[in-house]
Amino acid sequence: MADVRVEKLRYRYGRHPVLKGIDLTVSDGECRVLFGANGSGKSTLLSILATRRRPRHGSYLLDGAVVIDDPELARSRLLYLGHDSHLYTHLTPLENLRFFSDLRRLRPSDAQLLEVVEKAGLARFAHRPVRSFSAGMKKRLALSRTLLVQPRLLLLDEPDSALDQQGIDWLNTLLIDYLNQGGTVIMASHSPERVAALPYTGHRMENGILAQAVQSELLPC
Repeated sequence: MADVRVEKLRYRYGRHPVLKGIDLTVSDGECRVLFGANGSGKSTLLSILATRRRPRHGSYLLDGAVVIDDPELARSRLLYLGHDSHLYTHLTPLENLRFFSDLRRLRPSDAQLLEVVEKAGLARFAHRPVRSFSAGMKKRLALSRTLLVQPRLLLLDEPDSALDQQGIDWLNTLLIDYLNQGGTVIMASHSPERVAALPYTGHRMENGILAQAVQSELLPC
């Protein structure tokens, strides 16, 4: 569904270099996981891929299109979830999903929205304000938006944070189903154990450098 090609990508905050020449190619149906300590550049790279930051140098192509020339086209093909879930806590899960759908110019029925909430394991709370939710419940609701959009490219910054083991199992099932439909995933994680169920290729990021790809079963913990 989505082909990502990044070459010699560089980015700096002021005089501090954060990305030092990133090369990355990800094909349809692939899952890439970025590992590394805080400050290694994982979040910055994902922000650039999501068009939230503009690189200082290098190229970024999505499905052959130069993203810097048409960021709106890229945004229409991807879904990004960072550390902020961007939920409106005074709204219910159904209302949050409806608002998100309106922004994306989607027209799901009430039954379809309720089905998404049910798949997220939140049916009992469908009509409660999100402010009463735990961090894990909010993360599930935010991730469930993938079921509405079915983006070509899914960018996730530590999506397993705040999730218990049941939530992690749910997330991995969600991502495996998405990958089986041809979707492309690039995500950051601190823990190989939490993504062990996924058919991923992993990269270590250290000081803005992307290490050689390592298959999931060979990646050291």
